[in-house]
This record gives sequence, C-alpha cells and structure tokens, in this order.
Amino acid sequence: MDLLRIVARPALAAPFIVDGIDALARPKRHAEKFEKVQPVLEKAGLPPVLHSDAELLTRISGVVSVVAGLGLATGRAPRTCAAVLATLNIPLTLVNNPVWAVKGQDARKQAMSGLMRSAAIGAGLALSAADREGRPSLAWRRENRRQVQAAIAAAEEQVRAQYEPTQSA
Repeated sequence: MDLLRIVARPALAAPFIVDGIDALARPKRHAEKFEKVQPVLEKAGLPPVLHSDAELLTRISGVVSVVAGLGLATGRAPRTCAAVLATLNIPLTLVNNPVWAVKGQDARKQAMSGLMRSAAIGAGLALSAADREGRPSLAWRRENRRQVQAAIAAAEEQVRAQYEPTQSA
C-alpha cells in the first residue's frame, strides 16, 4: 500500500467515525435534524418516520458509520467500506444540508457549501470504492487468461504439427 492510501483512507473515514460515535451518544440531536427535513422528504414520497424510529435510524446509521469508517481507515475491505459510506453519505448530506429548507442568503450559502463539501466527500468515497490498488479488474484478468490459454493451445498445436510424424497411407 502506498503512502497516499495510508494517509487518505483514514482522513476520508474520520468524519464518519466521529459523526457515527456522536450519533450513538446523542441520537436526539441527529433525529432533530432529520425531523426538520422530514416533511419535505414525505412530500417526495418517503414514508413517515416516528420520532422514536428516527432515533433508532440514527443509532443504526451511527453503528454503520463507525464500522465502515474503521474498516476503511484500517484497510479491512476498504472498497466495500467505501461503497457503504458513499451510499450512507447521500441521505446524510440531504439531512445535514437542507438547502431547500433554509431561509436567508447567509444560511443558504452555508448549506450549499456543506452540500458541495459532502458531495466532494462522496466522490472521494466513490473513487476509493473503485480503487483496486493497481491490480486489474476481474473481467480483465478473466479475458487475459482466456487469451493466454488460446495462445498456448495454438502454440501446442503448431509444435505438434511440426514435430509429429505424418501418417502416410
């Protein structure tokens, strides 16, 4: 693993670990953020969530954030952990940065800045989820193996044809 991955993965995972621990320790604060945007989400077609369910969802989200963040930071299944965090980042971004629900130009700029920052983190997670650390993909390896086997079979056939005695009638 190169130096960039050693530094980048924990740095990318740190906000999720910290936020996940906070969600476990203080779920009410996170649930309140969700309740502020819940009416808009219900209008968009999401089913209503009760206050107690919002706290449970907050705790579940916190556990997932901490576990996947630690996995990414330590390099254990980093692609899977990055994909989980990228998926989790989408609803968290919408709940934490409700640009459509804030009033005032300064508040809107702050929410938009947070939205763009979270989108950048999501893009970094998507790149991390696709990072194969320089190894080729499974599809490429399978196709390469097929081509090598075909080339070996053709070479064997050519050698056989050249050195095996021909049968005369």
